[in-house]
Amino acid sequence: MTDGLRKTSNWQENQKTSGPVQAIRFFLMIALAANWVVVILMMFEDYGLGSILGFSGSRLLSLWPFFLYIAILTFFLFLTNSQWFEVLLRFSSAIIGAISRLGVINWFLAGVPILVFGFYHLVGWELTVIDNLPKIWVFAHVSLVGGVFLIATGKADTGKGLLAIFSVYGVILWAIYYIPNVHTYPLSMGWSETSRYYYASLYLSPVIYGQRVALSSLHPSRYLMQAVPFLLPSLPLWFHRLWQVILWVALGLAGGYGLVKRIKPADRLIGISLAAWFFLFIFQGPVYYHLMVVIIIVLFGFDKERLGRSLGFVMLASLWAGISRVNWFPIPGMLVVTLYVLEIPAGKKSFWQYWRWPIMTVLLGFFLAFVSQAGFAAISGKPPDVFVSSFQSPLYRYRLFPNEAFGPGIINMLITVTFPVWVVLIWRILPRVRAWRFFRLLALVSILVTLLAMGLIVSMKIGGGNNLHNLDAYLVFLAVIGAYVAFNRFSPDRPDRLPAWTVPAPLLVFVFLIPTIFVLDLIRPYPDLENERAWEHINQIQDLINERVVEGGEVLFIQNRHLLTFDMIEGVTLVPEYEKVFLMEMVMSGNQAYLEQFWFDLDMHRFDLIVTEPLSLAIKPFTEPFAEENNYWVERVGWPMMDSYNTILDLYESGMWVMAPKTGQSLP
Repeated sequence: MTDGLRKTSNWQENQKTSGPVQAIRFFLMIALAANWVVVILMMFEDYGLGSILGFSGSRLLSLWPFFLYIAILTFFLFLTNSQWFEVLLRFSSAIIGAISRLGVINWFLAGVPILVFGFYHLVGWELTVIDNLPKIWVFAHVSLVGGVFLIATGKADTGKGLLAIFSVYGVILWAIYYIPNVHTYPLSMGWSETSRYYYASLYLSPVIYGQRVALSSLHPSRYLMQAVPFLLPSLPLWFHRLWQVILWVALGLAGGYGLVKRIKPADRLIGISLAAWFFLFIFQGPVYYHLMVVIIIVLFGFDKERLGRSLGFVMLASLWAGISRVNWFPIPGMLVVTLYVLEIPAGKKSFWQYWRWPIMTVLLGFFLAFVSQAGFAAISGKPPDVFVSSFQSPLYRYRLFPNEAFGPGIINMLITVTFPVWVVLIWRILPRVRAWRFFRLLALVSILVTLLAMGLIVSMKIGGGNNLHNLDAYLVFLAVIGAYVAFNRFSPDRPDRLPAWTVPAPLLVFVFLIPTIFVLDLIRPYPDLENERAWEHINQIQDLINERVVEGGEVLFIQNRHLLTFDMIEGVTLVPEYEKVFLMEMVMSGNQAYLEQFWFDLDMHRFDLIVTEPLSLAIKPFTEPFAEENNYWVERVGWPMMDSYNTILDLYESGMWVMAPKTGQSLP
């Protein structure tokens, strides 16, 4: 009883500090924001289908419960400015006070709502009342319930408690989203899912395949990280899937923690909220985990007091970037320059005195990234030209705009996910622009514009444009700069022109709410895949190999090559060429030498059997999603294969064909 009274007292004291009016308003604003987001999204989904300014009257009428709820919330928000506020305050205080008496149980209860919400979607239950409500609406109100229990612990005021709940709940939802990826299903669960494990295994190819196989020129650092479980050769496929999930979540959170270490929020709960928000923000791309290594090294390694030591970390990050992605070559140098500009005032230094170190650092980092790539290319066993295949791929500008492959288009989606952060930046900096020297502001703007331009160009490349992951560096830098500005960590040159400020509560709501929309759209039930049928099909392939492949014959696994990696198929020597991911890259980049060798091997019936995905031979019109990718594949892979090989086993339920050379065909 005494403990419960103490908790009630702690909560009341916190509210005196933060302000009871602000506490209730924050609750109401979050509920209002969730309802307005739902209304706006649903209205835009049906825009152009009706006669009322383009909206359907019946659809507008179906939104009446949300409009009614908005009206009620607005009414209560109005009460916070009236004489009736005391009644509202006593009512809310009574509720929190009663819950506070539960003591430490509130910590457990604070986590229950999101676990129930996640479990409901993971299991695939169907309740009409819940399923008819938009997920963002349900999530917002689930978070408000969890926030009540967190606030009732007495360890957080309303604002901090709700921000922490929203951000941490979002991270938990991402973890729940990844749970279906950890599965015992023996075949690929996506177009390239198990290809990743095959390419990771190549770092230990002499042990696994009994031969040295050329390493992948695509994302070498990613596969290096995924190769770690192969150090224990008995680990099954599901563990490799689990390891990849761990990399996604752990590296994202590590990046958030690195940002918190730099920002140093005064309150621990705010630090947790910031780390979780950073995680949610970059996952709107997403930013791949092997690229997060670059960010983590720089965030933890940069020290404005020891620039020589910092240069060492930039060099390390640049070497890693060199075996990651070409467009990430300058990222280590650019990020350390960003931190330098944010943390170190120019003071009375001349232009060259201030900018000498940043300029030299960027150039050195860029050079080392090139050296790193060249060194890896030399030892990889791959011809040098395949490392620049991305520069030879066609670009399609339409993918930046609404299209079939990515409904809203890159630009519209990018504006949606970043506008709250830009509002924070403009709100904070523009009225106080004279607090910083012009060239410091210009440097930050130039970095963001450069990264934005790079990301948009890469997003137009064939094979891309269906999400924001090619704008990964832009998202990271915007999040870092936004956090520094929001927390008053952007060191001014003229402190007297920089009065203290706080981010307006309504803006904070949108900053934290919008990133959760992404994961809510992605959550799906745990898949009920037919493991037994898949194993039956694998055994059929094994029997066919035993029956038809003579001594020294070759079996080409274009798809599901991991069956050899994990010894699910035996008695087959690995054919390193023509795995689907790399083959598709060569198709899209038009590598004529590689493709001509592929066609020659098909014409010569080099392979006794080919295991592939079912081949579609139809040319798609350009109005269909990824028509260009499909058509290149059909013309450069599908047709040549069907000219020389027949399908002898159609395992359509598992998405596989087994093909054999056409009999009676005269060879060239």
